[in-house]
Amino acid sequence: MDKVLKLTTSLLVAILACCSPSGKSTEGSANISVSPNPVTVSGDGETVTLSVTSDDEWGIYASEEWATFSPTGGLKGTSTVALTVGKNPSSTSVRTAEIVVKSGSDRFRVPLTQIASTPGPGPDPDMFVPDGYSLLWSDEFDGTTLNTENWTTETGTGSEGWGNRELQYYTARPENLKVEDGSLVITARKENYSGSTATSARLITMGKVYFKYGYVVASVRLPKTGNGLWPAFWMMGNDFPTTGWPRCGETDILEMGNSTGIASGTQERYLNGACHWGQSHANHVTYGYSLQDSEYHTYTCIWDENYIRMYIDLETYPDARPYFEMRILDNMGGTNCFRKDNFLLLNLAVGGNFPGIHEIGGVTALNSGSASMYVDYVRVFQK
Repeated sequence: MDKVLKLTTSLLVAILACCSPSGKSTEGSANISVSPNPVTVSGDGETVTLSVTSDDEWGIYASEEWATFSPTGGLKGTSTVALTVGKNPSSTSVRTAEIVVKSGSDRFRVPLTQIASTPGPGPDPDMFVPDGYSLLWSDEFDGTTLNTENWTTETGTGSEGWGNRELQYYTARPENLKVEDGSLVITARKENYSGSTATSARLITMGKVYFKYGYVVASVRLPKTGNGLWPAFWMMGNDFPTTGWPRCGETDILEMGNSTGIASGTQERYLNGACHWGQSHANHVTYGYSLQDSEYHTYTCIWDENYIRMYIDLETYPDARPYFEMRILDNMGGTNCFRKDNFLLLNLAVGGNFPGIHEIGGVTALNSGSASMYVDYVRVFQK
């Protein structure tokens, strides 16, 4: 397999080198050149130096967000630019982009290839691996700090309470976010902080870990949501920065704390799976046993070109039926936004539209102090 991968990578780089422009821009009158051309970078991430020459002011960007530049523009003449690329989330596949240098209406394009990353240690022999799948990526949270090659911590209150009138201020403080004893710990606290009445944490893998289709699973120990906590494990399209929400698509694998569960007194068993893309499809289920019993439960999304399906404790109950299912075959219902790269999100919100609580006094789940959501692992398998 390694020999085939290396040969495929070499052939791809050679083809790009033969077909790529090596002199002046062919899209206008400006004289622009970039060296080296094409550009190939390590799969484990690195910063490489480019030389950009132009006879006028210029700017530089990439067609994919995993490549960044410093500086992002310059004046007439020759300039040195640092290209930084993070780790390729795949240890089996190359990924490609275009570097674009713009000057007025002119565009000079350079192929960028990142080879596959160095394979890490194989899956733990005790790891559950679904039939027909192999591990693409995982975070087992075995260290003592958050792996920032995988995750970005979002902070603040977002726009209008992250679009949901949520009460908390998300921070990266250890009081709200830490890795210890083999788990990620997200803690919600009732406190006055930067104008908010609560704090918590929210993590995303956007631009760092993203994938198209797979068996996506997280092992989570939920807090007692009581009234007012809203834990979630979900995905969104990695093109969110350019297309926005909801056109990027959103897949909610786990949400608890809904107002209906509060009203019926079934907070520990009432959960939600949903997809949003300009339209919405959701399924609310009152489960047969508590999911807030101080035990870890697995929340799984099996996503392919035909369906999105979600399961609870599938590894324990392999015959379980999905609690959510949506067909996406042939753009059914305009669902092509679910047929592209997605990234992962984990968060523990306080209040908001989902629980229907917009004042901290109504958040009874924090009356006795803080409450934490524990994540043992997040894993992505692909066929």
